Amino acid sequence: MKKIILTLALLLMSPLAGESIYLRENLARGEAGDFIVTSQNRNYTLFHVFSKSPDRLVIEEITIPSSRMPKGRYSWRGWVESGAPQHTSWVIYRVNLDSGELEEQYSFTNQQWCDVAKTDSFLSTLLNLRLEKVSPRKRKKVGRSTKIWNPQMVVDSRTIDGVQFDAWKTRWPQDRSELSGKTIEVFVPEENEKYPSYFPYWLQISGVIGKAKVRIVDSGSGLQSPKQLAN
Repeated sequence: MKKIILTLALLLMSPLAGESIYLRENLARGEAGDFIVTSQNRNYTLFHVFSKSPDRLVIEEITIPSSRMPKGRYSWRGWVESGAPQHTSWVIYRVNLDSGELEEQYSFTNQQWCDVAKTDSFLSTLLNLRLEKVSPRKRKKVGRSTKIWNPQMVVDSRTIDGVQFDAWKTRWPQDRSELSGKTIEVFVPEENEKYPSYFPYWLQISGVIGKAKVRIVDSGSGLQSPKQLAN
């Protein structure tokens, strides 16, 4: 399930004029410094666009269990810039913008790039699946009303009211993995100029013990990582 969370930082997309999209097509819309924080399975994971070049994107991933988070209001930006105390994982991934393939993973613990196992194809598979737009009449409604349900938009710990989202669905191929044949649905804001619409703000997977959900609890831009990459 860890890879499911990873994809939230890499679903860098925006709604297109057509009724289907491929996630790989808009990876280049991400900008260095953009970040999101996801919540899933009692863990928080922060994803940060560490750096960007014409043909590659480097994503930083830091995870911390919810039980280790301090109580009360907390600045995720400050947490990273202070060294992410109490984190349990800190790695980065290099993604090929042309193919959507995950090429390398860097471990700050071992201070080296690692070859990605050929069997670890989750990310590449997801980025190359076609997502179909969900029509408004098939969208989930709020209670018994006809109002379409939308996830929350959170930017720098502030909830932005009234943001409308588009919903997109895809089905995982029959590959004998835990996601084989499962339906994946993601939500991105309609206003792709006003908000970082290349980040989905909600992702859910049907057919796995109910519905597995991943939600965004914060997002922003201009984040500075305290880490540096060795050549």
